[in-house]
Amino acid sequence: MIDDASVRPAAAPRVAASNRPLRRSRFEWAVDRVWRFFCSVRVGIYEIIALAILVLIGTLRNSSVPQWIADHAPITAPVVAAWYGWDVFHSFLFMATMTLLAIGIAIGGIINRAPGLWASIAHPPVATTHGFIRNAEVSASATAAMPPADLAAGLAASLRAGRQRILAESRGDEIHVYADRWRYGKLGTIPFHVALILVLVGGIVGARWGFRDDAFILTEGATQDVGHGTGLSVRLGDFTERYNENGIAQEYRSDLTIFRNGEQVKTGAVTVNHPLTLGDVVFYQSGFGQAVDLTIVGADGKTLYDDALPLGEFVARSNPDAPAAVLDLPPVGISLTVIAPDDNPANRPDLDTLHLGSGQMYLTARPLGPNSPLQQPASEVVTQGDSAHFGGATVTFDREKRFSVLQIARNPGIPIFIAAALLLVGGLAITFYFPHRRIRAIVGPADAGSRVELAPLAKRDYGAQRAFESVVNDLERRLGVPIVRTARPDELEPASDASGVV
Repeated sequence: MIDDASVRPAAAPRVAASNRPLRRSRFEWAVDRVWRFFCSVRVGIYEIIALAILVLIGTLRNSSVPQWIADHAPITAPVVAAWYGWDVFHSFLFMATMTLLAIGIAIGGIINRAPGLWASIAHPPVATTHGFIRNAEVSASATAAMPPADLAAGLAASLRAGRQRILAESRGDEIHVYADRWRYGKLGTIPFHVALILVLVGGIVGARWGFRDDAFILTEGATQDVGHGTGLSVRLGDFTERYNENGIAQEYRSDLTIFRNGEQVKTGAVTVNHPLTLGDVVFYQSGFGQAVDLTIVGADGKTLYDDALPLGEFVARSNPDAPAAVLDLPPVGISLTVIAPDDNPANRPDLDTLHLGSGQMYLTARPLGPNSPLQQPASEVVTQGDSAHFGGATVTFDREKRFSVLQIARNPGIPIFIAAALLLVGGLAITFYFPHRRIRAIVGPADAGSRVELAPLAKRDYGAQRAFESVVNDLERRLGVPIVRTARPDELEPASDASGVV
């Protein structure tokens, strides 16, 4: 006879209990805190709110809202001035906020969730409970005069007909069956999160290396560098405009030639809503105006100015509708004001006080500096090709011109935005068109043979319920016995299965 004590397991060695917590190194503690920070949903919400506020501030900067605030609350004038001067979308704060949000999505939305997501795809829990099946929104059950193994084989055949993956597990005298389809559809959230990251990265790239020049003035025949490290220059070959009978411009067009490092790379016409694009640099038509080609020579014969002068930046009090410009000439102590005729019919040019005709310019020279040769202002009307003399300087009106106002923008993040859009649409298509559909079943012995109970994980998923009904119909045909279908009232909540998955 064998003593019971001889088969008892040996006593485990005693371990001295200690209330001291396990110590972690400072590095482990720091990594843990950083990881928790980027995985925190609350932090992500704060970052989204901060980004939304910055976008609002940057958008209103280009409107009259800040000035309206300053007009109604004069104490805010310094803040409003700083507001107008702050380029929000190119600021470090804006880029840092987007960087933190992108890292948070990458760590919390992808890296932290990836192991669990893959485990639910590759190794889902098979076993379930009778309570889950009974409380499911729809379920089915049947009893057949056959062994449980044969009933389980028939169920597997019906599930395969529905192109389902089948996993089975024995629990006592029961066989638990798990079937699913489009399991990789759960990965559709990954390209969606990657798209969000790329949108933020594209914003960072555009803010760091992009630019936008809203008032690039180019006169006819002139070539001007774009700058901003692009190596581009643009020439305005011709400018044309067309007015309606009310004097309102209906269409205006700029014929542009673009050079890179002196070599012509592209030509094209720019109109409103039809920009010209070269790589990631876009040329938009913004406005236009009159210009005058002047040649100014000093008393010593040196050329002081030989270029087109855009008009319209200023208006003269004596003729407020006519475009004007001011040109300071410090070498000869003269400030020159040029006023062109008003050719807009809507302004009633016949009522202008200067009565300038086509091909005429009104010039006014004023003293500039203590050494100016002028004692008082002097004015003269000149026609195209004529000259006027002011204190030893000769001003020649060569010809009238037009100038075009362009907006030039460069956003190197556009290819990133395109990739983000494709991933976003692809991820949403996978998620909505290939949803992960699952069916759980229990096959066990019964008085008359065996019994099967099955239900889908398809709460308010009517497509999955239709697929489940198709499987049930096929199983009913294979078994040759009626299957009882149960629809649970919507107001009752189903219980979770043993795996915790609903």
